[in-house]
Amino acid sequence: MKFQPSKDKTTVVSYVTKNLRQAILNGTFKKGERLIQEDWANTLNVSRMPIREALAQLQTEGLVKLVPHKGAIVTPITKEDIEEIYHLRSYLEGLAVEKSLPFLTEEDKRELRETVEKMEALQLTDETNDTYIALNENFHKLLRKGCPWSRLTKAVENLGISPIAPSLLADYYSETQREHRFIYEAAVRNDPAELRAAVEYHLLRTKNNLISYMADLESADEKSSKH
Repeated sequence: MKFQPSKDKTTVVSYVTKNLRQAILNGTFKKGERLIQEDWANTLNVSRMPIREALAQLQTEGLVKLVPHKGAIVTPITKEDIEEIYHLRSYLEGLAVEKSLPFLTEEDKRELRETVEKMEALQLTDETNDTYIALNENFHKLLRKGCPWSRLTKAVENLGISPIAPSLLADYYSETQREHRFIYEAAVRNDPAELRAAVEYHLLRTKNNLISYMADLESADEKSSKH
């Protein structure tokens, strides 16, 4: 179906981003494949400008890499990638926040609270993805800030974690914010073991939701291909 062009630029970019993201996650594109802007502009009945803006967004999500003179190269994240990354992250980041907590200042905890409140107040849409990603990244960085083990901190940062689009998991958004609030409260109570457990649970639950989303996407594509 052709997209009916809208005067609202944001709506057009969101539409294009959603379609390209789904094509990458459902396996339409393979790793290393080029995504041709002109072809997708024709397919989606849009100009190349929203295609370029959508690709910039997908690069922040780790789903494409924009290479000079080559264009957009697809770098999809698989279910196996998610399993590995989030299991490693839950263990390493859980340990990092446990070691960090005794060194967090009252100012750090105040900033944690403000970040949680901003996330809770945010209406999650494709348009607010970047804002949410930045807030979420800041929240986790603050939790690890006091960790005295530099190798551990670097290991967490080097995992190559893809934020993917938070709006993919919009159905779990309220649950995610409850977990962020619980993590913050564990930090305020100065309980390192509770904080570690809360962070580990949060990351593993996110992993399960991402894998479930990708499985639902594959199932929907299989059904549509039979009709």
